Amino acid sequence: MKLFEILKISAALSLTAMLPGTVHAQSAGQHARDMNDIAATPPQGGDGGPAAKPYEMPSATLPPRPHRRGFVAVAYHVDTGSIWASVAHKTFDGAKQRALAGCNAATGGGCYIAAAVGGGAEKTFSQVFLAQDGMGQFWVRDATGQDLLLDPDVAMRECLSKSFGCDSLNGYEPGDIYLDVEPDLDQSTDYFPKGQLNHNRWAMVARPEKPTTAAHGKSWLISGKENSAATRKEILDRCQADAGVPCAISAYAIFGKKITEYAWIDTNALLVHFVDGRGKNRWTTALSAPVKKKKKKSPLGGPLPTYRDPVTVQERIDRICPPSSCRVIATYDAATPRMQVIEDVK
Repeated sequence: MKLFEILKISAALSLTAMLPGTVHAQSAGQHARDMNDIAATPPQGGDGGPAAKPYEMPSATLPPRPHRRGFVAVAYHVDTGSIWASVAHKTFDGAKQRALAGCNAATGGGCYIAAAVGGGAEKTFSQVFLAQDGMGQFWVRDATGQDLLLDPDVAMRECLSKSFGCDSLNGYEPGDIYLDVEPDLDQSTDYFPKGQLNHNRWAMVARPEKPTTAAHGKSWLISGKENSAATRKEILDRCQADAGVPCAISAYAIFGKKITEYAWIDTNALLVHFVDGRGKNRWTTALSAPVKKKKKKSPLGGPLPTYRDPVTVQERIDRICPPSSCRVIATYDAATPRMQVIEDVK
């Protein structure tokens, strides 16, 4: 570059440095004119001419990682309102062992595998489904392939067939095992309870399997006890000792915890003593009040089938007996500690 040109550039730069306000004013004025021109320009397309093709970012989509379906297992202990789930295991036994180990470590033993499923090709459908009844007990079932598509509410139906006050909860999928990592890498995830566990309190009623003179017209009731197995043994032993014949459990109730949309709530269920239309003394279980809940959807997204699921004392009695043919004698809550012999009522 010639010396004369260098000097002209230098002089121009010096002038600019000496007049910052002037340069700023010129820039601001030009910016205003440019914005006015833009505002006055009609949108592209329609009367304003053909639309300009927007700039498209280069695609950042990566090819799917190679993987296969893993295995999931869910462990449960009847004396808690909790479950232990472990997903994305490489083997069926590995999933079961992890879930059982977590449950037994937290409860001291007595856990069992409620459901386990998985494996197969990438698009194999399988899942563990959960439902919880009005007393806080979990009902856990698995389904695979066509069974899953035909009956996604399998746990809910199981709950309704054996209990009451049932709600469908979220379940667990087997998870994926990725094949582009180290073969020995553990890719599993545990979903275990955190914090202090809830321990259910139980109420049970026993009656002799065969009527005897000593036990005619009597029921043996125990309540307010933790540890279902020990409670069952205690009341059956007491009934058999008094009656002289083996006894069986007629009904049970639980003081536990139930999940709702709002919070965990206590489920102080009731044992209900009633007389049916033939004058026979019988027992059932109910809740003191229905649980407030929102409308649910099935695990696959559609609305749940309509279930008539009575939970209160009168609703439960009406389901068992024709209208006005049964008479409620007394109710006993599960939380209060008691051991007593109850005479039948005519």
